[in-house]
Amino acid sequence: MRATLLVVFAVAALVSGNAAAQTTALTHATVIDGSGAAPQRDITIVMENGRIREMAPGLAAPPNATVVDLTGKFVVPGIINGHGHVGPPPRDPQLRQYALYGVTTTTSMYFDQDDVQEFKQRQKAGDLKGARIMTVMYRFMSEPFKPGSEAKTPDEARAKVDEIVAKGTDFVKVWIDAQGGRYPKLTPEFTAAVMDQARKHGKIRMAHIVELADARRVVDQGVNILAHNVRDQEIPDDFIATLKARDVSVISTLAREEALFVFGDGPGFTDNPFFQKGLTPERLALLKTKVRADQANDPDRPRWLRMFDTDKRNLKKLADADRYFIQGFFEHRQMELMRDAGLTPMQIIQSFSKNNAEMLGIDREFGTLATGKAADLLVLAKNPLDDITNMRTMEAVYLGGKKFE
Repeated sequence: MRATLLVVFAVAALVSGNAAAQTTALTHATVIDGSGAAPQRDITIVMENGRIREMAPGLAAPPNATVVDLTGKFVVPGIINGHGHVGPPPRDPQLRQYALYGVTTTTSMYFDQDDVQEFKQRQKAGDLKGARIMTVMYRFMSEPFKPGSEAKTPDEARAKVDEIVAKGTDFVKVWIDAQGGRYPKLTPEFTAAVMDQARKHGKIRMAHIVELADARRVVDQGVNILAHNVRDQEIPDDFIATLKARDVSVISTLAREEALFVFGDGPGFTDNPFFQKGLTPERLALLKTKVRADQANDPDRPRWLRMFDTDKRNLKKLADADRYFIQGFFEHRQMELMRDAGLTPMQIIQSFSKNNAEMLGIDREFGTLATGKAADLLVLAKNPLDDITNMRTMEAVYLGGKKFE
């Protein structure tokens, strides 16, 4: 089922028509196109001007094309990360790391300086030095003396929505979280004003939530995306029915929740070379010493563990009900955790491609591999339908039709 959002979000410019007219033909590939359809074998993909010009079995490569033989290889859509963080500048190193892990589009869900719009324009013009970026620019939150807490009244909230929309935000986000009772939550009147003003501007609305009661409230106020799963209790069937009826998407962030405690358990995946390639030796040493000790002794540790287990149960319930899920290494770890929660490899691939693109309103250009769409794709050595961890066997990342190095 395709999620029908309440707004139309035009992002055709994310794929530049000014990309260099380089033609590349990937031949003899097995293609998993992200739509949920069965794999297609012996496919030729012709990429030109940042897009897929042609894609068909047994297709002859154009005479001017650079030909890459992918016999025995698998091609999947680039990973779309629905809950990322990018910033502060410089952004290029962060987006480069995303791309090296196969993430070709990411959201930035915290705060971005105004220069992010100039940065996005350069990307649209073909200057892709890493993953494409979409941003909330600002998040409304209640923690005192922190960015995001400047607006105090519904009228001030509306004015702030007007401001960030004028600056070019892609989405509008509220953050409803008492952080274990340490802070007051945003009031219903405040979040209603944000949702209403964002709706008037035709913007997709997001909400960070923890508790079911807050999820119900913000869904009633017209949110499009819950930027985390419910984590305080198991989701009841009536709320799942409400999500389906109102086409509200849910972002699963199991990998983020796990990261709050997992380093306190021992080596874990810190010894995994796929994890280590995204870290400096200094950061890795810090994870194995100070972070491990801090997490092992964190008084909130039991709460994190309970929330993680609840999140996993709710993820399976929502997946069975056909809700949409979103998510460099933690995207792949999220895939493993989704597998452990009971999702199939095909469901997980769709979650990071077709479903995420639909949720973010960019599915006309991204999310599935088809003629005319953006040539953002991954070449894998092994079949991810056999084991979702085979998504890690990347031999090439193509971003706008060009091999990312």
